[in-house]
Amino acid sequence: DNFKKVNDAYGHMFGDQLLQAVALAILSCLDEGQVLARLGGDEFIVLATKTSQSALEAMASRILNRLRQPFRIGLIEVYSGCSLGISLAPQHGKDRETVIRNADTAMYTAKENGRGKFCVFTPEMNQRVFEYLWLDTNLRKALDDNQLVIHYQPKVTWRGEIRSLEALVRWQSPERGLIAPTEFISYAEESGLIVPLGRWVMLDVLQQIAKWRDKGLNIRVAVNLSARQLADQTLFSDLRQALSDLHFEYSPIDVELTESCLIENEEVALSVIEQFSALGAQVHLDDFGTGYSSLSQLARFPIDAIKLDQSFVRDVHKQPVSQSLVRAIVAVAQALNLQVIAEGVESAKEDAFLTKNGVNERQGFLFAKPMPAAAFERWYKRYQTRKMR
Repeated sequence: DNFKKVNDAYGHMFGDQLLQAVALAILSCLDEGQVLARLGGDEFIVLATKTSQSALEAMASRILNRLRQPFRIGLIEVYSGCSLGISLAPQHGKDRETVIRNADTAMYTAKENGRGKFCVFTPEMNQRVFEYLWLDTNLRKALDDNQLVIHYQPKVTWRGEIRSLEALVRWQSPERGLIAPTEFISYAEESGLIVPLGRWVMLDVLQQIAKWRDKGLNIRVAVNLSARQLADQTLFSDLRQALSDLHFEYSPIDVELTESCLIENEEVALSVIEQFSALGAQVHLDDFGTGYSSLSQLARFPIDAIKLDQSFVRDVHKQPVSQSLVRAIVAVAQALNLQVIAEGVESAKEDAFLTKNGVNERQGFLFAKPMPAAAFERWYKRYQTRKMR
């Protein structure tokens, strides 16, 4: 695990020495007659004959425990770790290629499940591989063929005003219909496609805001940014050019960052926040309270708002612990001059509690589901008519 980071940090010669040390460490965990080989890169394979699944699992545990220990190369101490996959013949394949491929599939499943563990192959794992391949082919095509669409969910202030929306991407697949982001965003993150996808979202949203502005509707829209996008060097040049082309004096787009984005690279995150703020964009901390929340983060990063995760909002009117947490978070936010936004509001009782306790904006199915731009315009007209009565 993480071998590429070691190579990038210390060079390929150091990486080769680490591979040699790892090979010796794995050998020390094998039984007599078992064969260790390096397939290439950072992948090793063990051939074990006349054994059982339980014996292989015991061996995998020994290798995991040994590779959790630090390796010292010269004066440098590094932690490697590994992920393992196990397949058996003939249960998981009757020829060499199939058995190795299925062990590889099980190993990648171990990586997906958090690394530093082993998995035994199951036929269901192949379905995940096929799904990965389908996404790899079709999501790239979706970007090229304009199959992605943006849905907008209103945020309602405590006075009942609509000042901003959240942009949520959907995939209108010719093969599968409308696909929710939960089914493809994690793959986009892993593959790096999140960078062009995120750029497309931001520029498409900006064009839509310009259309609304020309109709007399001035509204802000928040978009979600991932950690990979923060490192995209073209993000701000593209945004500045689009703002200029569409004649915006400042950015009507706000950005939502998760707590993990801030933790992963604090210096980059701080620079990105400062650049967005200089363009007039607000920065919101998303899913607050579910990750690495700390008061030091709120003090260090110049954010404008925090979004209460829906786990705090759900049935808050009858959950004393959630009520205390919401009151405490609102008090801290007010002391730091931050806005508080609640997501996932689904009942009038939840809304009443949040409004009474100082939450500035709320969004959720109680008010409206995410909808295409044209549908939002119709919804907004009805909403304004009801509000004026």
